[in-house]
This record gives sequence, C-alpha cells and structure tokens, in this order.
Amino acid sequence: MDGEKRRRKILEEILSSTKPLTGTHLSKLFNVSRQIIVQDIALLRAAGYNIIATPQGYIHPSSLELEQRHRRMIACRHDVGQMEEELLTIVDLGGKILDVIVEHPVYGEFKGQLMISSRKDVDDFVGRMQNAGAEPLSALTEGVHIHTIEADDEETLDLIVKELGKKNLLLSEE
Repeated sequence: MDGEKRRRKILEEILSSTKPLTGTHLSKLFNVSRQIIVQDIALLRAAGYNIIATPQGYIHPSSLELEQRHRRMIACRHDVGQMEEELLTIVDLGGKILDVIVEHPVYGEFKGQLMISSRKDVDDFVGRMQNAGAEPLSALTEGVHIHTIEADDEETLDLIVKELGKKNLLLSEE
C-alpha cells in the first residue's frame, strides 16, 4: 500500500472511531512502524485535517463532540507533587480533564490534550510522566495552569470546584 492510500485509510480509521487510536494500534493495522504513523499524522495535519494527539492516542474533534456534557475552565495552582491528587479529585467526582493550558511569557499559550476520565487514565498519565522524567506544563508557570473539565451536569462541576478549593488546588486571588 502506498503512503497516500495508507494516509487515507488512517484518516478513515480516526474519523470512524469514537475513542482515541494509539500509534501502536495504527502501526500494527497498516504493518508499518510507529514512526511512519507519526509522520503520516503530521502530513495529514499539514494537509488541513484536525487530528488531536492525546495521551491515549489520536482522535478527531468530531468524536469528542458526540458527548453533550457540561464544560468549565478552572484555574489551578499547585506543585508537581499535588498533580495526581488534583487529577484524581476530578475523575473520582465524575469529571473528565480535557486539557491543560499554560501561558508562557515568551511563547504564549501552550495547550496539552489530556482526555483523562478514570483512575486508570490518571495512573497511566502519571506513570508516563515519571518514566519519561518529564515535568508537567505547569512547571513553566510556577504551578499555575487552566484545565477544561467536563461532567454530566453543572452540579458535578460545582462539586469538583468545591473539593479542589478545599484541597487548596485552585488559583486564589491574592
């Protein structure tokens, strides 16, 4: 299969999926290396296709819009050691962390797609951070960051914000 045909098939797979597809899954499906998939995704993006890379894999925004849930942006501030507590608080109360956003003084806004909705997702994310020796984006901004979170209803979002506030994980006015 030539590269152009493979990219069309990759796009079809991503567009038809309701969950993220990993590079490893796609590489096995098309019998190519994961690096070839990464390059194919880059070429698809350069061609104008909106493909989002999340820690769980590649997804198209149309898949995310299937769920009509309530969303809220919350401003947080905490140290690296409290990251897991923050994420677990959100998912344990029924929330999903869509992204993390920080504002860098030189580069402007950085946004990382997270798509974390369970304790397993939190464990996987924290494990990947530790294994890579990586710092969270909030390390660039002294712990200040924004999350877009979603839940089934506004009451759940209110409860999440209340609990994060009790744990001093929200950015407070000084």
